[in-house]
Amino acid sequence: MNAENGALSKKRLSLKWKVFVWLAVFTGVIVLLMWLMQSVFLERIYKSIKMRGIESEAGKLAEVIDSVSEAGRVIDGLAGDGVCVTVCVLSGDGGFFPVYTSHVDDACVIHSIDSESVRYLMTSAEENGGEQFQRFLYDASKRRYIGVTGGFFDKSPVENEDELPESVIFTKICRTESGEDMVIMLNTTISPVGATVDTLNSMLLAMTAVLILLALILALFISRRISRPITGLTSSARKLALGNYDVRFDGGGYREVSELSDALNYAEGELAKTDTLRRELIANVSHDLRTPLTMMIGYGEMMRDIPGENTPENMQVVIDESKRLSSLVDDLLDVSKLESGVGKNEPEVFDLSAAVEKTLSRFAKLCERDGYVVEYYSAGPAPVNADEQRVMQAVYNLVANALTHTGDDKRVTVELSVSNGEARVTVTDTGEGIPADKLPLIWDRYYKVDRVHKRAAAGSGLGLSIVKTVMEQNGGSYAVSSREGVGSSFSISLPICRPEKENG
Repeated sequence: MNAENGALSKKRLSLKWKVFVWLAVFTGVIVLLMWLMQSVFLERIYKSIKMRGIESEAGKLAEVIDSVSEAGRVIDGLAGDGVCVTVCVLSGDGGFFPVYTSHVDDACVIHSIDSESVRYLMTSAEENGGEQFQRFLYDASKRRYIGVTGGFFDKSPVENEDELPESVIFTKICRTESGEDMVIMLNTTISPVGATVDTLNSMLLAMTAVLILLALILALFISRRISRPITGLTSSARKLALGNYDVRFDGGGYREVSELSDALNYAEGELAKTDTLRRELIANVSHDLRTPLTMMIGYGEMMRDIPGENTPENMQVVIDESKRLSSLVDDLLDVSKLESGVGKNEPEVFDLSAAVEKTLSRFAKLCERDGYVVEYYSAGPAPVNADEQRVMQAVYNLVANALTHTGDDKRVTVELSVSNGEARVTVTDTGEGIPADKLPLIWDRYYKVDRVHKRAAAGSGLGLSIVKTVMEQNGGSYAVSSREGVGSSFSISLPICRPEKENG
């Protein structure tokens, strides 16, 4: 499976080359669009713009046809653009006579055709809704007009049709404010763009070569610039995977890569801390496992080999060490279950005060045998909604921790108080206290403030981690306060469960 994954990863393109390929493809598409717009569509676009311009100017002229000065201004503007103009008034008997005229093109048609042809143009415009385009080619060698659109000219093809200049006649019928019908005819030559296209294509060819070269260089530069910090992060991540926790991740100048490097640096720090705690756990557990096992083996061999040593006192030592060993294994199993999510949290309403009192009874024999004193003060019933078994496990761990670290007076105080809608269990010892810089760390897995193993209730450093996890799962909180040389107070809090009032 690993070999297959390795083969797949080798076949995949790296980020650098993916960026390079996509930028190269993008450049190719841009160049292709430039060639299409200039070589294929340029002439069509030019003709379309020219014809729309003529149609627009005819509309402007129709709007000011009643004003001689304004009409003259528009016609002068058209003349400046090489457009011939004829404006005729239609008479009631079907005749017409020109009122405006402007002749600026020798190849103009509207100033050389007879009255019947003019009438045909007007009739075609009327049948087409008042406007009509007639496009045609002019063959000067044969003095022949070849129609392109419209029915005014013969459309028989010629061999050199692509080389002939194209002209257009636009006819528009309008009505003046006085009710007279008028016909506006515009005639202009659409300059051939073949030579222009050839010139532009030559320039575009040179531009394309330069553009492709610059695009490839830019694509290579950008792809390397983007992939370099990621490659560096990958290299550092491989070192981290091999257990090198001194590696640092440098993400460069990109925000996303910088955020990734910060996250990896944080993960590296957490992994380094976890690895240190894991090593400490192994050392602690090794000691805590070895000590009871050594004593159990030693006392067992003594009772087997030495007559008269099979006494209740020696057997009690073996039993006590077995219990210590069982407690340590239980802690390890509890942490594993809580962190893996094995076993659902089963909340129920119970009296926290009574449950704490019941839990403290488990320490009765330890107190009787070794002289420890556990004092319990309760503010009264405190109903809470949580997993009773797990919460009592947290209380047990706090008391066991206090017994381990309490002072020479061997006294531990447990107090249950109710305030601000919360029930709080506080466990106080009279030990050496915890340094202020260690307080944020004591809830971590495997952490132990000191390495001294006290025989009263030696632990693995997992008890407070279990307390933290249990309270987080049950919606509670945990806290600690400590003064060096005075002692420490650990507390857990749960919301009070208010019973619903019965109606009536």
